[in-house]
Amino acid sequence: MIELLGDTDPWVATTSGERLLFLLLRNHQEWRVLADSLTGANLRIGRRYDNLSSFFIGASVLHLQQRLLRLAHDVRDQVPDRWQQATELRARACDVIQLTPLDYDGDYGALIEEVLTSAEQMPREPSPGLKKLVLQNGPDSCYSCGRMFGAIYDDGPAPDGLKTTADHIWPRALGGDTSEANLLPACPSCNSAKGQIAAWQMAWIQPVVFADVDEVNGLKSLQREVKMALHVRAAMTYAHKNGSTLRDALLAIGPREAPVRIDVDQGYDFFNLRVHDDIRTSVEWTPT
Repeated sequence: MIELLGDTDPWVATTSGERLLFLLLRNHQEWRVLADSLTGANLRIGRRYDNLSSFFIGASVLHLQQRLLRLAHDVRDQVPDRWQQATELRARACDVIQLTPLDYDGDYGALIEEVLTSAEQMPREPSPGLKKLVLQNGPDSCYSCGRMFGAIYDDGPAPDGLKTTADHIWPRALGGDTSEANLLPACPSCNSAKGQIAAWQMAWIQPVVFADVDEVNGLKSLQREVKMALHVRAAMTYAHKNGSTLRDALLAIGPREAPVRIDVDQGYDFFNLRVHDDIRTSVEWTPT
């Protein structure tokens, strides 16, 4: 089964950017055509058909979303009136990206409005009051790596204790709202490393090659961004299965754990690794 495409939304949206993603998935005809073409081709792709098809469709729709938001950002800088912005963005979406009303099964005007609303989120930083609220109501450790705030670590850059930041679960660059529902306490290094990773399809998925044949030592060298993308993938799976938001899914799963290989008979590629407790969370993967 190809992720993201289904009868229901992939998870419960809390931001404009997520709603925009769901509109594109639900109404842009090309994703269904692409999925049907991949299914009809009877491809196996080295036992990675579902995984690679999900990656290709997810990466493609997120790429389109980023381009639409870039157009909207430029339009908002150049045109002051909201009605004129919608008119100009509609024209540019048709001409530059060639996403026309004929390609879209839903309300095209509503799509344009959601793109503009998502673009409004891009420059917004959490206020001191909102950041304080997020840190007070959130866990006392980084939601991603699990290190305790205020604690001193040998490899830490803060000799007086680990600092806290408020991390956007759905990134502002993709329309993530600056609200408590989209923020979690994170350490500065995890916040910085996560960057604009919204969905796991934005991650590097190529197989990992270790010079050291020792699995434990080899997996320790796995890039932090890959581990964070695996963590986000687990949250997406949990949220879809339980009908929750990504924020609630990340809290339910807990911080990422040391990466392990799922199928010992296969290599160290992205789809054969996990950084969560599959038994406790009931998020189980089989590389397919």
